[in-house]
Amino acid sequence: MATRGLEADLKRSIRRGRVLTAPAQLAGYDADGLGYKTFRPDAVAIPANAEELIAVVRDARRLDIPVTIRGAGTSLSGGPVAAQGGLIVHTSALKSVRSISAAGFWCEAECSVTLSQLAAAVEPQGLFYPPDPSSGPVCTLGGNVAMNAGGAHCFRYGVTSNYVLGLEAVLLDGGVRRFGGPAGGRGAWREDWKRLMVGSEGTLAAFTRFWLRLLPRPEKAWTFRATYPDLVSAERAIHALVAHPACPVAIELMDPRCVAMVENSHMAVGLPKDAFLLVTEIDGPGGLVDSRVESIRGLLQQAGSLDVIFSDDPQLRQRLWKARKVAGGLMGQLSPDLVVQDAVIPKRALAKVLQTVYDEADAAGIPVVNVFHAGDGNLHPNFLFDSRQPGQLEQVEAISKRLMQRVIEVGGTLSGEHGIGNDKAAYMPLVFGETALRLQLAVPKVFNPRHQLNPLKVFTARRFGDGAEHGALAGRMEQPKQSGNARANQAERLFAPLIDPIDGVACVSALATAGQIDQLIRPHRLRFPLLLEPAASLREQVAASDYAPASSRFGPYCDNLLGMNWMLPGGAVVRIGERVVKSTTGYDLLRFLLGSRAALGEPLDFVVRLRPDCGASGVARLTGVSDAIDRCAAALLASCWLHWFDSVDVLLPGPSGEDQLRVAWNCAPGERAVYESRLCELAAEHKLRVTMEADAGPIADGLPDLVLKTTADQCLGLARQVVSNHPFQCVALCYSGVVHAYAAERCDVEGQVAAAASQFAARLHERGGDWRSRHCVSANALDSPGSIDERDVESRWLAILEQEFAAP
Repeated sequence: MATRGLEADLKRSIRRGRVLTAPAQLAGYDADGLGYKTFRPDAVAIPANAEELIAVVRDARRLDIPVTIRGAGTSLSGGPVAAQGGLIVHTSALKSVRSISAAGFWCEAECSVTLSQLAAAVEPQGLFYPPDPSSGPVCTLGGNVAMNAGGAHCFRYGVTSNYVLGLEAVLLDGGVRRFGGPAGGRGAWREDWKRLMVGSEGTLAAFTRFWLRLLPRPEKAWTFRATYPDLVSAERAIHALVAHPACPVAIELMDPRCVAMVENSHMAVGLPKDAFLLVTEIDGPGGLVDSRVESIRGLLQQAGSLDVIFSDDPQLRQRLWKARKVAGGLMGQLSPDLVVQDAVIPKRALAKVLQTVYDEADAAGIPVVNVFHAGDGNLHPNFLFDSRQPGQLEQVEAISKRLMQRVIEVGGTLSGEHGIGNDKAAYMPLVFGETALRLQLAVPKVFNPRHQLNPLKVFTARRFGDGAEHGALAGRMEQPKQSGNARANQAERLFAPLIDPIDGVACVSALATAGQIDQLIRPHRLRFPLLLEPAASLREQVAASDYAPASSRFGPYCDNLLGMNWMLPGGAVVRIGERVVKSTTGYDLLRFLLGSRAALGEPLDFVVRLRPDCGASGVARLTGVSDAIDRCAAALLASCWLHWFDSVDVLLPGPSGEDQLRVAWNCAPGERAVYESRLCELAAEHKLRVTMEADAGPIADGLPDLVLKTTADQCLGLARQVVSNHPFQCVALCYSGVVHAYAAERCDVEGQVAAAASQFAARLHERGGDWRSRHCVSANALDSPGSIDERDVESRWLAILEQEFAAP
């Protein structure tokens, strides 16, 4: 389409916003943070509000041109660029934080709100939003959700996908669909479609707004900086920190090349130039975190540190972080071009993969420095080069390809937080075989079958205008050449039984019970805390509920199951997910399938994420009148102690007939008194009786008959209504906003479930919640008023997926 005609067409939808077509204006949209790869769009539309964004996306289908959604453009993988030309839609005007619910621990914010803007908005409420990529002052929520961004503090707190409760998506068919909401469930949908949207890199929909989960701010933090003479001693420190009861929020490592770069600059901080630099941070309630300082210092010294410096003073802490924070900016100043690679490996392979990086870069004469998230094995080798020099770009790309091959060979994945974009799309066949690739491409077939949104990203087969058959063939033809071992690994790319105590992961049968899993991992001082019923298989537990009591601290099952061997309806078995704790490699079929009720297959094996067993467990039971229980639970949830208790639940009615607040924890033996003291203080403040159970086993209430998902502030009230109106006993998982209901009478349980669900379904759906039951396969089917259109739409989407999953 001629530029003049395109501009006129766009201005029919963009009346208050702007349409850019002048070459000088378009030049600012040629690239993202990757820099050296440039693609000129034909036009840029800047909608003034959500209504104009919706209008221009709806018009895109008629205009028949590629469309790329863009926020701040800070992506490092060639994501929000016009790889096939066409239109860029810049969402910069949608920057309102619409609402904050301090009691519900959620906020609603538009897609171009920056992380620093969101942090400033929620801080007065005593809350924070944990994902913290280094571009936080300028990067937007839309880009973060699209790329499933992480950051330095995600080792303990997790990445973006752990915090998206819901989103509003504008689809190419013209529909504006809300998936989830403040309650973080499915809403009125049968399936949890938001799971596919998060990390989809702008290839499925345009986002207008999000509902995000928030956490209470920690009272206090300590930052530690330590130097090490070699990688072996630095690795000892990393492994010890990962297993420590303090569970650091960040464990960062800089290699000597990066340290020397900082020390040779005007940003020098006085570090030995030939040392590895480790920065770690712990936070929590003041008394608890203070009690851990000497233990962390001793750990760092025993690993072989040359010096350990630590502080709780905010200004001194910033100085301890300085070398790590300035490294990225320095690289940009010192080199005309920079490639920041992003891959996740098992931590035991760190030395092996780093040596590959050094050998490849040194042989090519390309400077490389490494600064990365060591706690979860998320590598960021930085290659410094000049694309104007003949051959240098080709050398960097060749090194990157061989690095990614090595990453896959040691059991890693292509991306942990930057996404795939067009930078690593050609490497995706290293990860996905023919069947897995077909399942991945089934996702855009549902929402964007002609690949009009953000083409040539994630998979090379995604070319706008190509037929599906040609696209699949292109994906096979562009597979990188592999060694014999790599080809064999790909052909056998299923998870084998394993336990990795360093990474804290294990692959177990989906039929394994809690006792069997515990027997496997206990010798390694590890635990899998998400438990509903000791005698039930893991598959039965996941099917019964998305949540367990320990989800209060560790999140739902989908945050703790990293991968699985999945049997398709035809009997073929395919690997879904990874064995490392972070991955943004392709569409998130893992989370989608874990909660699905569609005819898409079943799990055979799970890769489970394990947690350190700190040595002492306990349960406190606080009993009293309902109002006091409610106030005490609210006070506990609002404090950062929430991060350190495995579960915070209310039993209705409790064993004595009164309501009971039940709090469980796992800590170092020397910390037991600190935990018990805090709970006794709470009981006294709210006039509750308290009993302590030392060395208590895991909380196990059994498989619930009915599960209701709402917001944290509505959870206890909902549980009380269920108990008052139906023959159920309930356990309210307070922070998770989940009610587990157990039928008091075992006759006609399905009828009791249906009666209770029918009373509460509409209210749950309105808040983005849902209900489910192991007794009703079609639980949460669309049954709310006005949902006939959504029911028909979802049936079409599911038909496409079921056809692809059933294909031989």
